Amino acid sequence: YGPICDNAGGIAEMAEMPSEVRDRTDALDGLGNTTAATGKGFAIGSACLVGLALFGAFVTRAGLTTDEISLLSPLIFASLIFGAMIPYWFFAMTMKSVGKAANEMVKEVARQFREIPGLLEGAPGHAPADHARCIAISTDASLREMILPGVLVMATPLLFGTLLGTDAVAGLLAGSIASAVQMAISSSNTGGAWDNAKKYVEKGQVVIDGVPQRKGSELHKAAVVGDTVGDPFKDTSGPSLNILIKLMSIIALVMAPALKATWMSTEQ
Repeated sequence: YGPICDNAGGIAEMAEMPSEVRDRTDALDGLGNTTAATGKGFAIGSACLVGLALFGAFVTRAGLTTDEISLLSPLIFASLIFGAMIPYWFFAMTMKSVGKAANEMVKEVARQFREIPGLLEGAPGHAPADHARCIAISTDASLREMILPGVLVMATPLLFGTLLGTDAVAGLLAGSIASAVQMAISSSNTGGAWDNAKKYVEKGQVVIDGVPQRKGSELHKAAVVGDTVGDPFKDTSGPSLNILIKLMSIIALVMAPALKATWMSTEQ
C-alpha cells in the first residue's frame, strides 16, 4: 500500500496534474508510511523470534552449558557488548552507502541537464534523457555497497568462534540480536515519522508567530533534511537489520561443529 501511494504521488507530480490530486496522494502516502511501519514491526518481531530459535539451536549444537554462557563470565559479557555494537556498525555502513549512491545520481542528473540541450527547460523536441545510466548507478551501487556489510555479518561469528571459542559466539549473537531488534523498530518508526513531518509542514499545519510554515521556509528545509535521513532509515538500514539477525545466527549454527573442533584443537 505504501509504495503504491508514494509512486502515485510521484506520477501525479511528473504529469503536472492539479494540486488537489497531489494533496490527496500525499494524504494517502502519509497513511502508507504508518501502515509500512506497522508491517515492519511484524517483520522485526519475526526476525527476533527466528534469531532466538537459531541461537538456541546453536547453543545445543555447540554443546554449551548454562554455566559456559553465563553473563558472569568476562568473555561472555565482553562478547555481548561487542555483539551489541555490530548492528550500529552495519547500520552506519548502509546509511553511508545510500548517501554515496545518491550523490552519484545527483551528479549524473546534473551532467545530463548540462550536456543535453533543452532537457532542463523541457523544450519541445529535446533529446531524451539517459534513464538507463541512472538505473545502472542505482543497481550497481546496491550490489557493490553491500559487499563490506555482508563481509562484516558473515566474518564476525567465524572470527569470534576461531579465536575465542563457541561460548564467545553465543555472547556475540545475544548482543547483536538484542541491539538489532530495538534499532530496527526505532528506525522504521522514526523514518516514517520524519517523512510525515515534512508532509505536515507542507500542508501548512505548523504556524509560527501567525505565519504558516510551508515550502521554502526554514522549518520546511529542516523537515526535508529529516526526510532525507529518514528514507534510508525506514527503507534500507532498518529492514536490513532483519537480515543481520538471521544471517549471523544461521552462519554460527551451520559452522558450530567446525568452530568447536577448531577451538578444541587450538586449546590442545
